[in-house]
Amino acid sequence: MSTSQILSLLQRREELLKELSHVNGQIIRIALEHSGDNETIPGLRRGRAAKGETVGGARRKWFSRGEMLQLSQKILTKPMSQAELVRNLLAAKGYDKDLPASEQARFKSAAYQAIAAAINAKQFTRGKDGTIALRKP
Repeated sequence: MSTSQILSLLQRREELLKELSHVNGQIIRIALEHSGDNETIPGLRRGRAAKGETVGGARRKWFSRGEMLQLSQKILTKPMSQAELVRNLLAAKGYDKDLPASEQARFKSAAYQAIAAAINAKQFTRGKDGTIALRKP
């Protein structure tokens, strides 16, 4: 690329930035005129939903601190697969009956993540056949 091409691109960029600044100013002015009415300004969201949280409420916490390990100590009397452990955790928490399928899937995902964290923290051991067992002290 030649120097003249670079300079013309930089000038075009400056023009676009000025135009963008002008458009942003218009958006702010309109938002202030409508006093933050989200219905009249499509695409403008405020509050929790704008920050990435679900519209239905706050983030769901499936296990309290240390709860998964305590439940697993009762459940893991013999080595078992991760899927078996997750199903048993689901039943132990009582989520297997009254929880919708989409929420059960979220719980299962959280349980698999908790199992992986416990393996990394050396609280569980993984056998060669893929089974999970409690680590002996």
